[in-house]
Amino acid sequence: MKISNEQAEYLLKLPKKIIGPEGLLESLTIDQQFPFNQRFEIISAKDDEFTFLLEIKQSQKKSIRVSFHHQENDTKTGLLRVDYNSGHQNPEGISEFVPEKFHPYVGKSFSDKEHHIHYHVQGYKSLAWAIPLTDDDFQIKELNRGAQLNNTLATIVNVFAKTINLETVITINPLLL
Repeated sequence: MKISNEQAEYLLKLPKKIIGPEGLLESLTIDQQFPFNQRFEIISAKDDEFTFLLEIKQSQKKSIRVSFHHQENDTKTGLLRVDYNSGHQNPEGISEFVPEKFHPYVGKSFSDKEHHIHYHVQGYKSLAWAIPLTDDDFQIKELNRGAQLNNTLATIVNVFAKTINLETVITINPLLL
């Protein structure tokens, strides 16, 4: 299913909850592991026609990726992704569907040190467009190093959950070092 920029924005704003074995979850507690890798099925609390997937991945190199996808008939359409310590190359050209905020970043190559956020842009492959986190409203711009990295992962997940309007409260028990 191809979706417009407006539909993607609508899907991000829908209230959502994680689906558990007993139904929709009000809260969820997770024990952090390294590398951290979790997937959650989500459904719109307002309109159960819409299902989603939330993925949280941390690599051995301490990169963190938090992704949110709309699921439709076993396909995934990326709506939003935040990448820390991961490179990316934006498309070289723009169409009439590319929002103004992406124009300064046409063809931009993000290094592993340039944390960035991806958005759905109509007419492009899934999450092809990104902007630096420093130029976005997403609150966590940097990763704390060392022992505080564990707490930062929990904060990133909670800020991301708020951004996608996830009503299930996620608590991550930090990794004991």
